[in-house]
Amino acid sequence: MGGTITLAAYGYWLREKGWVTPRHMRVMRLDNRVAYTVTGIFVLATLVVGAELLYSAQIAVSTGDQGLLDLSEVLDDRYGEWAGKIFLVGFWAAAMSSLVGVWNGVSLMFADFVARARKLAPDHRDGLAHGRWYRAYILWLTFPPMVMMFLGKPVVLILAYGVLGAFFMPFLAITLLWLLNSDRVPREWRNRTWSNVAMTLIALAFVVLAANELWNQVSKLV
Repeated sequence: MGGTITLAAYGYWLREKGWVTPRHMRVMRLDNRVAYTVTGIFVLATLVVGAELLYSAQIAVSTGDQGLLDLSEVLDDRYGEWAGKIFLVGFWAAAMSSLVGVWNGVSLMFADFVARARKLAPDHRDGLAHGRWYRAYILWLTFPPMVMMFLGKPVVLILAYGVLGAFFMPFLAITLLWLLNSDRVPREWRNRTWSNVAMTLIALAFVVLAANELWNQVSKLV
């Protein structure tokens, strides 16, 4: 998966799979290459659909769930009924994987945070999957958002989500730049010069994007 906060959860998934020794480095790199290749294909495919099927044909789709059905009908007309159905199934799979990834990954992060705050042993069950804090956070992620559905569009929550999402990527890029050049990482796996240059440019790009997103979110309230 290529996303925002789920990137930080990747280390916890490695721990749960038992990929915790140096011999797993090769398979982890392969796993990341495949994941981001598929993510890149998905993004490019989405851009092509938007530019070719909608923009060039001057077709407007509805917002929300209805927009997916509108786009499915466009694909039906252009390529046949099978294309629209495959699109809907694929979009459902992408959305569901993101949902499950956040449920699982963020709950693991919270459980680990509580375990470290309470100075529990690294292998204590409360800091792992299916532990007490993991289960508690899954419940928190599940039911309060359902209540929010009946409140319409709470402006403060929407603004908070936008701001946090905007700041997460530059935070992650800068943190990785620091960690991958520190003695916390074995020397053979630390950043090389070209990696540092690339990550610095990426961090700067995310800082600019975060500032732009923050400005857009604040402008909506003015």
